[in-house]
Amino acid sequence: MTDERADGRAVDAAFNRVLRAEAEARAALADCRAQADARVTAAEQAARAIAGRAERRIRAAHRIADRGIERALADLAADGNGGEAPAAPDAAVVEALAAALAAELTAELTPDLTPELTGGRS
Repeated sequence: MTDERADGRAVDAAFNRVLRAEAEARAALADCRAQADARVTAAEQAARAIAGRAERRIRAAHRIADRGIERALADLAADGNGGEAPAAPDAAVVEALAAALAAELTAELTPDLTPELTGGRS
């Protein structure tokens, strides 16, 4: 009977070790999930910050380009028509220039994100 009790205690001890290992594994898995969630949250915040900076830079570049275009057009008009008021720039040309500048700045400022932002086009 002593052998049976010893066997029973050994089985109980082994079973308890398995349960303890399972509990530790569950805790480790929960910790890994929490760490992954934290990393995803941090990555999302970083992506939003990058997008915000890129948008601010693009707006600044648009303002700079618009002023440069206006100055160049005014200079051309002053040179070409003896001081007459410059003609309004062609809206389609200005829009095309602004779009090209925005695409170039986006590619330069967010090289790792550009394929996702442009749908695979560079």
